[in-house]
Amino acid sequence: MRPLQLDFQRRPRASAVGWLLLLAAVVTLAGLLQTHRVLAQQAAAHAATLHRVEAKLPATDTGPRKSDVHNDAALQAARLVIEQSKLPWSGLFAALESADGQDVALLSVTPDVLRHRVKIHAEARDLVAMLAFYRHLQQSDGMAQVVLVDHAVSKETAEAPVRFHVNAVWGVNHDSP
Repeated sequence: MRPLQLDFQRRPRASAVGWLLLLAAVVTLAGLLQTHRVLAQQAAAHAATLHRVEAKLPATDTGPRKSDVHNDAALQAARLVIEQSKLPWSGLFAALESADGQDVALLSVTPDVLRHRVKIHAEARDLVAMLAFYRHLQQSDGMAQVVLVDHAVSKETAEAPVRFHVNAVWGVNHDSP
C-alpha cells in the first residue's frame, strides 16, 4: 500500500472566469471613480455660482436678531391664545353655573389649558351641599374624571363651612380614554 500524501499548501490555479471577474470589477471601479470626479466638479461649480449670487444680494445676517427672537416669542404667545380660544369655555362655564347653588361659593377656578384640566376651590355651607355640588359636576357634560381632592371643615367660624378642592378634566372628548 502506498502512503497517503496530503498537500494542504498547494495554491489553486487561477481560472479564466476569475480573471474576467477581476477585470470587470476593475473596470466598474474606474467608472465609479470617474463619475464621482465629475459629480464633485459639478458640485464645486454650483457652490461657486451660489456664492456669486449671494454676493450680489443685499447683505443679510444669518444669525438670529433680537427682533426675530421677539417675533418668535410673540408668535408662540399668539399660538397659545389661539389654542385657548379653541377650547369649549362655554361648556366649562355652563357646568360651573349649573352646579353653583346658594349653598356653595366658588373661591377660585384655575384652568390648565395645556393639560385640559381645571382646579376648583370652593366653600360650602355643609357636607351635604359640598357632595351635591360634587355630584352635579360629575354628571355635567362639560367635565369628566371629576375628583374631590380634599375638604376641611372650618371650625373657626360659627357656621362651620366646608372648604374643598375638586380637579376635573375639561374640554376633551369624553368617549376616548
